[in-house]
Amino acid sequence: MEIDFLSKELYFWAVRICPFSALEKKLDLLQNSRTGDAPPAGTIPPIVVLPDTEAAVVKTALSPVAWTLHGNRNRAFALISGVGQLALESTIIPLAAPCVLWLPAGKPATLTLEAGARGAALAASELAIGRAVPSGPIGTEVKNALFHPVLGAKIAPALAQDLCRSIEVIGDELRSDRPGAQDTARYHLVLILIALWRTSSPMPSKQQSAPRTLVRNFLHLVELHVRDHWSVSDYARFLSVSRGRLGSAVRRVTGRTPLELIHARLVAEAEVLLNGTGLQAAEVAEALGFKDAGYFNRFFKRETGMSPGRLRREAMQRKSKGENSFAAWP
Repeated sequence: MEIDFLSKELYFWAVRICPFSALEKKLDLLQNSRTGDAPPAGTIPPIVVLPDTEAAVVKTALSPVAWTLHGNRNRAFALISGVGQLALESTIIPLAAPCVLWLPAGKPATLTLEAGARGAALAASELAIGRAVPSGPIGTEVKNALFHPVLGAKIAPALAQDLCRSIEVIGDELRSDRPGAQDTARYHLVLILIALWRTSSPMPSKQQSAPRTLVRNFLHLVELHVRDHWSVSDYARFLSVSRGRLGSAVRRVTGRTPLELIHARLVAEAEVLLNGTGLQAAEVAEALGFKDAGYFNRFFKRETGMSPGRLRREAMQRKSKGENSFAAWP
């Protein structure tokens, strides 16, 4: 491993994407060579969305801990408490929580955290980062920002906590065999990359005040978080604006409130699942992040004027009429 542990008092839980460590893989290959066993013909290997990626929670105890970073992968550290320093080339850079550190691949360094420091660490290959760069208008800006290091930039305590949680989720998902684990990990890596972009390349004040830019970023976040049921205040906090300013910009550009757009997106997702799948209404509610199926039914009827069951029945009737009409004949 690239990380050299210099203290036994470090509680460091690293989670690899691959189901086996490099040593286990070598043992498997050796065993197969001895017994003649081989994977069955036609076996399809599991799809790895984020290859050669590690995520870890970091907690030092009674003495400093140091890592040697060889520069083979991209590195991100989020520090929520404590202090440390980064030795990069011939420069010593002090670190003090809450802060974030980003080192692109090709930047060897030594990171030291003092006793009591807490945070999270992420190592990702170029391929993994490439697959996680968001699409849309901000994709190019994010990609360009990631070429440059972020050396202990101060961030809000809430953002530091969010970054640590996302890194921890990445580790947990990549360790599990749950359906969609790779995609969930990629989703959280997208959030981390966007946060790094915002930290390293803050938008000029003139651009920040443009309502269309703010609304575009808001709509992009809605696509990512509509099933998480973020409040309007959550979106405003992530966009570093007040709730009032976000509401004013959205109404000016779209003629609707942020909450109306969020609800419209939820309804659109629900209609796709109701009309295009065999899921029951309760299963649709769960898939959309509703904890109570009854509340989902009331929400859907309030927004559309009909219950989820009625929507599905009417869609099936329309489809049946279409199939039985002369217009549907070949």
